[in-house]
Amino acid sequence: MALLPFLLLLHLVGLAVFLGGAFAQQRFMRMSAKSGLSTAVRDEYERLSAAIVTKAEVPGLFAQILTGLGIIVLQPYLLQQHWLHAKLTAVVLLLVLSHLEMFNARRLVRARAARGDAAADEIAARKKRHALMGIVGTVLVVAVLVLATVLRGIL
Repeated sequence: MALLPFLLLLHLVGLAVFLGGAFAQQRFMRMSAKSGLSTAVRDEYERLSAAIVTKAEVPGLFAQILTGLGIIVLQPYLLQQHWLHAKLTAVVLLLVLSHLEMFNARRLVRARAARGDAAADEIAARKKRHALMGIVGTVLVVAVLVLATVLRGIL
């Protein structure tokens, strides 16, 4: 079982990449909404947010899913654990949510590039939606962590 510790390590690395990406992209998007920023800084914050969700958050989540599948293959008894079913449900929701964040951020950047400040209403709505997705994502991440630790022995 020398493969299992390696998969667990990669699973945790995927978690760190996902969480770091999720935090950073939400932070850049929030910072881009502050008043008084120069146009260049605001636009760069928006581009960074879109790039981070695409290049860190989503790949980190896929790394977790792939290593998680490997862990389940090595330990199939885990599929009989109720906490894992709930955790996998939360992970699927996170995967969908991360993709929605990615699409939203990319569309925001494209709208800014195509129409500039004429797209201000659409961009403001997308930033508001992005913040809401960040809150939902935080709740789902907390659920995953609680299920994998505290509730693991109970459910």
